[in-house]
Amino acid sequence: MSESFSNMPLAKVIPSYLYDQYSDDTDLQAFVDSFNNLAQGYLDWFNSTPLSLYTSPNLYGTLLDWIGQGIYGIERPVISSVYSSIYGAMNTLPMNVSGMNRYLDVQSGTTQIVSDDIYKRVMTWILYRGDGKQPSILWLKKRIARFLFGLNGTDVSLDNLNVVSLVEVNIHPQGAMDTMPMNTMAMNGFVGKKNHEITIRIPANPIGVMFADLFNQGVLPVPFQLKFTVILGSLLNYDFILDQSYLG
Repeated sequence: MSESFSNMPLAKVIPSYLYDQYSDDTDLQAFVDSFNNLAQGYLDWFNSTPLSLYTSPNLYGTLLDWIGQGIYGIERPVISSVYSSIYGAMNTLPMNVSGMNRYLDVQSGTTQIVSDDIYKRVMTWILYRGDGKQPSILWLKKRIARFLFGLNGTDVSLDNLNVVSLVEVNIHPQGAMDTMPMNTMAMNGFVGKKNHEITIRIPANPIGVMFADLFNQGVLPVPFQLKFTVILGSLLNYDFILDQSYLG
């Protein structure tokens, strides 16, 4: 059987009740009333907290982690600036600084677990299907704007696209003298080669910084064939992309 969403879920529990011979017992009646109130509370919670709708404000903390990993297989991201330095080999330390034959693995930096809001934005980046499956400049701009302005992973209007700038380096000509090996193409031939490099410019606010960190760490999937560079800065002079520019 397929699930039907045409009918609203049950709003009131079917109440428990006492048998008639016990109906005059006030203590038992109080127990039954308490049980019914508790059951109604559980039903109200389940009705207002659809577990698959991760953008719901009722999903947060460890419950959101459980939903993100259990239903969608997406773990809460961790932003890390930790790097390791290994000492012990010859000439890695000045003399008489460390003991003989010692091995040191020194780690520096910080790690930060992202907030519920950022976690939901990451999930929307991965799960959103409203833009279709074919990557394009507009497809990518919508995703970036949705991450920057979609509170708790919600959708945004097209007006937010104006603060996202994408510039694609398109053509690297080949065919001039000394640019191609001998006998690899016809004389006086010319080949235009796509370079597939995309520069992303976004506002330098806290969400923009968070986006850049997650993007550079590979948390936000993008077409792997392309090279991307994220630049944080003012967009006073917009670098709007031409309609004929495309990804892939």
